[in-house]
Amino acid sequence: MPFPHRLAAAGAALAACLAAFVVLLWDIQVTNGPAYAARTQRSIAQMETVPAARGRLLDRNGTVLVQDQVTWQAQVDQEADPAVRQRLAALCREEGVAWSGTGPVEEVTPRLLVRVKEEGLSGVTFTPVAQRVGQGTLAPHVLGRVGQMSPEEWETYGTQGYTMDALVGKDGAEAAFEAYLHGIPGQRMVETDEAGRVTSTSYAQEPQAGRDVTLTLDWDLQTAAEEALAAFLDSHPQSTGGALVALDVNDGGVLAMVSQPGYDEATFSADYEALAADEANPLMNRAVQGLYAPGSTFKLVTAAAALEEGYLTPETQILDTGRYTYYDSPQPQCWLYRQEGKTHGLETVSEAIADSCNIFFYDAGRRVGIATLGQYARLLGLGEKTGIELAGEQAGVVAGPEYTASVGSTWYEGSVLSAAIGQENNRFTPLQLAHMTATLVGDGNRWQVHLLHQVEGEDPQPRVSLGQVNLSQENVAAIQEGMLAVTQTGSLAAAFQDLPFQAGAKTGSAQVTGEENANAVLVCFAPYDDPQIALAIVAEQGGSGSALGTVAAQTLSAWAGKAGL
Repeated sequence: MPFPHRLAAAGAALAACLAAFVVLLWDIQVTNGPAYAARTQRSIAQMETVPAARGRLLDRNGTVLVQDQVTWQAQVDQEADPAVRQRLAALCREEGVAWSGTGPVEEVTPRLLVRVKEEGLSGVTFTPVAQRVGQGTLAPHVLGRVGQMSPEEWETYGTQGYTMDALVGKDGAEAAFEAYLHGIPGQRMVETDEAGRVTSTSYAQEPQAGRDVTLTLDWDLQTAAEEALAAFLDSHPQSTGGALVALDVNDGGVLAMVSQPGYDEATFSADYEALAADEANPLMNRAVQGLYAPGSTFKLVTAAAALEEGYLTPETQILDTGRYTYYDSPQPQCWLYRQEGKTHGLETVSEAIADSCNIFFYDAGRRVGIATLGQYARLLGLGEKTGIELAGEQAGVVAGPEYTASVGSTWYEGSVLSAAIGQENNRFTPLQLAHMTATLVGDGNRWQVHLLHQVEGEDPQPRVSLGQVNLSQENVAAIQEGMLAVTQTGSLAAAFQDLPFQAGAKTGSAQVTGEENANAVLVCFAPYDDPQIALAIVAEQGGSGSALGTVAAQTLSAWAGKAGL
């Protein structure tokens, strides 16, 4: 066939196809358009992501501390019969549920849900809403909170299968144990009719709830410690805040951790601007982020160093002359001489701990030297992070020439005197002070500090040793004997007299530059004959460490009740 004829034939065929297509299009859009549209609408389906429940936080006894709480919302379809809306409004009034008449019913009670279902109100649908519910103002720094992901967090969590609207742990245990607590979202196919009503649902993948996490906290003890410290701060209005840490001597588990002032996790978002601007810094976890001079509680370190290095024996006596005159300058005084013009006379290390004799520890510190003092401080866990799972932990500072030079100051030979009694640049967290105490009275066992006790479906976490501090039993006994005297005949005798066991303690007062009142510091352990719990308490501008005796005693009393003592 000649080319022109072939071209004409092809054109005719193309025209026929176009004509057929036009007829088909007319049929779809005009003749049968409504039927096809209805059919399409009836079969609309979409895949939805179904969030997974977050795992719970529990205390060591199984008490639920934080969990997802499911509430219900009711939504009225816009095309619903007005009588339905009127009846729903009446039911809301009868059940005491607030509803404006438009929008969703935000807080549906179980009884309201049942009544709506019983009456079969067409066009009313219910949607479950999960909220994270914690303990309000109790332990917010430890338990933490959840929130929407930041862009930076999305870069990490997005690669782990998280949806963009997923809630994640922002701080505290919620953040530390995010990998366990966060569940795996599900996928659900939802089909709707032309009015948008759900006609069927089916799961392509069921959501998997996150795993429960059991913490080392004892909630009854936590509550008692919170109340005791709060009462102290209320009675000392000059104090700007404080912290308390209780550790299990036998494994390093955190039994209680208090930081005050705090905040209410339930209203955190609404209160954030005020909290961030508050000079008292309620957002800081003072237990792991606050750095404080240990004051006379550091004398325990000085005693351990002098005894272990052979500069002293438990029987060695040092004469308190009121003023320490070894150096031309400085020549610091004992607190007793400065306040009353008296001296402690000849004292052993146990007696010096009980009396907190500065002269004894000036001389002991000078004999030991700053390098060895720093060595023992670090052996006992001071001046370095404990490794607790909480973010933001501070390492602290052990006083010495190197640090002094790093901040542009001068270290003098006589600076060792003030360092030996917990001054100079010594700065530690309350958690470190508790860890030091636990190690000292726990046969030198330095256990890893931790909050995690067990993850659902796994064995309890084993205790982890950070090494053995080899201290002579005789030397430790001498230190503990001095701490016992503090609670039996010393400054804490009245506060500790009603406890069902004997305890050991050491108090301290650390002057803060520019502040009229010193920080109050106290460390203690109990029972004396079988140490199980170690405490450290700090109150900013709280004055004398002995003032914290009631806080310590109330906390130990609560622990005794739980321990059956």
